[in-house]
Amino acid sequence: TDHLRFVEGGVALLESLRVKYRLAIATGMHPQLLKEHIMPKFDVAPEWFEQIVTSYDLLDPARGKPFPDLLEIILERFNVSPEQAIMVGDAPGDVCMAQAAKIEPIVVLTGQLSREEATQMGVHHILHTVTDLPTILTD
Repeated sequence: TDHLRFVEGGVALLESLRVKYRLAIATGMHPQLLKEHIMPKFDVAPEWFEQIVTSYDLLDPARGKPFPDLLEIILERFNVSPEQAIMVGDAPGDVCMAQAAKIEPIVVLTGQLSREEATQMGVHHILHTVTDLPTILTD
């Protein structure tokens, strides 16, 4: 966790998004590590997210990213269709998971993907940083 950094403006973004949108996390990370170490390090409260679903919640943990299972659980718990959701991620597994769940992927270029790679994967919304997300959200 010492090498992790949070995007500047990320906490303010989450605080503003959670007022208007339902937020969830889909991750392969162990929930204890996420909730007890990562989130506190960056002053992010777990309760800002209505759902935190990890590979450890799956019957078969091998069905994490790029499989759609994590997102399908979130959709079911929120009682929403894939068309009512977006998936923001920064890695190929995030994009593949979203596409497999029929959810629109949004890529931020602060992770493992370049603009060219994201475009080749069929991503239409590519952001320099996650704090640009409000510019493409519609009600």
